[in-house]
Amino acid sequence: MPLSAINKSLVDQYLGDHEAISAVLMGLCWNESALSGSADIELNHSETLIEACERLNLGWDPAWLVDAGFTAYDSVGTALDAGAHTAGPVRWDPAVRTCRLDDKVSDTASGHGLRRRTSAELAVLALWTQVVTTRGIQISRPLDQSGGTRGALFRDLLIYFLERSLPDGWQVRHEVPLTHIRGLHMRRDVGDRKSDILIIDSGSRLIAALSSKWTWRSDRGTEAAQMVPLTRYRPDVPYAMATAEFPRAASVARESIEDRTYHLCPGWAGAWMSVNELPAGTSARERWPDLAALRQEGISRAEALTLHGLEVLVRDLKNSGDIL
Repeated sequence: MPLSAINKSLVDQYLGDHEAISAVLMGLCWNESALSGSADIELNHSETLIEACERLNLGWDPAWLVDAGFTAYDSVGTALDAGAHTAGPVRWDPAVRTCRLDDKVSDTASGHGLRRRTSAELAVLALWTQVVTTRGIQISRPLDQSGGTRGALFRDLLIYFLERSLPDGWQVRHEVPLTHIRGLHMRRDVGDRKSDILIIDSGSRLIAALSSKWTWRSDRGTEAAQMVPLTRYRPDVPYAMATAEFPRAASVARESIEDRTYHLCPGWAGAWMSVNELPAGTSARERWPDLAALRQEGISRAEALTLHGLEVLVRDLKNSGDIL
């Protein structure tokens, strides 16, 4: 399905801002979590958010949401500048809607698994919301979107982003039959397979082959089937991948069979990993007392893993065009 004019306009508007592009693509491909209500923690009478955080031994810090632009209210609707006027659940404005990022922890999980999943989801929501709020990005997140639809939308958004980011005259082509690639043509063992995305410069040179994966799985048979003939007959062409994978992001950086991998939001993935790995009983608030500290943790973690963003993908492709 072609991209809507609204989606194209969002990409065009924030083309030079890599954090905003991350927020736009994630927002449009939103995977609604069934556990968004985890932020509605129960407060005792006169209890502050900080006191509740310590009492409940939360794996996340309500200050992250406040720093991102959320306002907390007690159960009678009074803003929580101090202690709650009455006992009951916290209510947030805007409503807290987290993205499901971890398929390894079920919606019915309990104990430490539940703590890990919900805390990491809230961490990424806070980082995403801060970018959306500070840039004034107006984006409608879907409530229900199947995995296949999400993956196709991510691919189409990625293609449009690259088309708008690469030099004039370059082409970003999708599902090109492998037999239409010079070097693979007239090969009896290529078959009817197609590429995911091909990058072609203004001189009609094949610069790179790119795979788009919203999530990354251990079963990579289809991908390997595409790579075998390409690496056999066109070893000069690099094969890269762009993904939005969270729980396997570290594995993507270490083990992916592609020459290079790029992430939709490496800093947020780094923060997700750090919060997700927080040991039981450890205070997230002591580790990262505000959203700035969490953001820096995510950036540092991504840098340690050499997990690069889409802006680096664009830079690498442009540099490839200068190679003779």
